[in-house]
Amino acid sequence: MKKHIFAGLCVVTAILLGSCALLDYLPTARVSRPTEALDSYLQVVPDEASYSKGYEPVQSSYSYDALPLEGEKSLYERLCESCYDISSEKDADTDRYPMPQVKLDGYPLSEAEVRTVVKALTDDHPEIFWLTGTMGYYSDYETTIVQLYASYSPEEVDQRVNAVRAAANDFYQTVPDGLSEYEREKLVHDYLLDHLEYDRNVDTIDFDNNDPDIYTVYGALVNGLTVCEGYARSFQMLMNGLGIDCVGVMGESSDQMHIWNSVKLGDNWYNVDATWNDREEPYARYLYFNINDDELYSDHTLSPMFDELSDSEINGEEGKYSASVMNLFVPECHDRQMGYYYRESPHLADYEGADVKVGLLTSAQKQEDYFVFYIEESLDYHKAVSQLFTEYPQYFFGYLNAVNNTLPDYSIDSSNASYYTHEKSRIVAVELHYY
Repeated sequence: MKKHIFAGLCVVTAILLGSCALLDYLPTARVSRPTEALDSYLQVVPDEASYSKGYEPVQSSYSYDALPLEGEKSLYERLCESCYDISSEKDADTDRYPMPQVKLDGYPLSEAEVRTVVKALTDDHPEIFWLTGTMGYYSDYETTIVQLYASYSPEEVDQRVNAVRAAANDFYQTVPDGLSEYEREKLVHDYLLDHLEYDRNVDTIDFDNNDPDIYTVYGALVNGLTVCEGYARSFQMLMNGLGIDCVGVMGESSDQMHIWNSVKLGDNWYNVDATWNDREEPYARYLYFNINDDELYSDHTLSPMFDELSDSEINGEEGKYSASVMNLFVPECHDRQMGYYYRESPHLADYEGADVKVGLLTSAQKQEDYFVFYIEESLDYHKAVSQLFTEYPQYFFGYLNAVNNTLPDYSIDSSNASYYTHEKSRIVAVELHYY
């Protein structure tokens, strides 16, 4: 957003919230042969989810569906099952809690293919948050053996899983029946922004200095302290619980790795970046809510798709990217009909400004601090801003006068106002003062 003072046109570019470090699930240095099979594993059995009535939960499978090989899909399914069986004893070599080995006969998968499967698993299942960056792997001409490891003992995983489930259930109970997909999405978005705090002390250089919880739904929903990964994975999990397809998307922003979401409403996909929406300025709370690709990729960069990377890149042996930050599924987002400002804000279609005047009056009657309106595509954005605020006839002052003439006991102070422009969202936010 750019801030403009009505008199003198002092312009200040607002600072966007920085992106965050991503926890690398599969660093190359932690690949080894699987440990010997253990006899005893404790099964984690989550408490029952009490979803909101009237909404059928969905399970994300877009990354699973993108896997090209039958052996990869079979490994995905077997690993997903094994994640809830955890040894009560740490493996001495890895200092992690092993899960049962998964042995696939007839499917000799490469290390890169196994890494791609584990990435797909974490993409589709944000609720499985206890996986570490350690992987046991062996393959020959006939067999593939894979073993994953947990960060915590089975007792602690059980406690954490149920704490996440309880937090999600508490939210679901606040969701009334009969809401549209858009209304459910906005409830999830606002709940996260109201309850989560971005960890501004995160070390983006040395991950070992960070609490691993900040990257997970546990850190977000239970502790309330997180980074972009926690925002995105919590958003996905809660949206899926309310029956709406939602996926995480990997990329970059502000020269750092970043993750956001794409959500499907009706037949169209939209981009949502809850992290970048969690800002102090109330008028900017929905700048990245249901925006299209043209809007998003003006300041975000998409990570490569898995089939664009070589095996050595996926394995993290060369290049900038690796399995943990590549994408398996990214929908195209071209529509803007469900964009928050397009949908919720008054539209300026011509300089008569009938819709804007009605919206401004409503804001003034509530004595709101900000009034936001949308400039339709039929108008040139920059020319419209100039015509409204700086060049004759400065139409917006006419709107102010018309509204002030209808206010009985107070008025909008036209001499003490500023406005913020955001071209890609085609909105203008006007800061209002009263006397």
